[in-house]
Amino acid sequence: MTTGEMLRYTKRLQEILSLPQSAQREMLLVNLMTHLEIAYQIPITGKERIETFKEKHPHVMQLYRTVSAARSL
Repeated sequence: MTTGEMLRYTKRLQEILSLPQSAQREMLLVNLMTHLEIAYQIPITGKERIETFKEKHPHVMQLYRTVSAARSL
């Protein structure tokens, strides 16, 4: 993840978090997570694949976890 990409995703997350709790906010967070999964091919299954990805892409995973934690589910 480049610095520019990180800034864009972080700004997008901040914009979403500035919205009041609502179904729309939840959907925007879900969409952001999905976008990250697709853009960076984040593995969803396979413990070994996930661990390898975490080691190689700590910034992507940190952002992904932050988005996930922001969800109210």
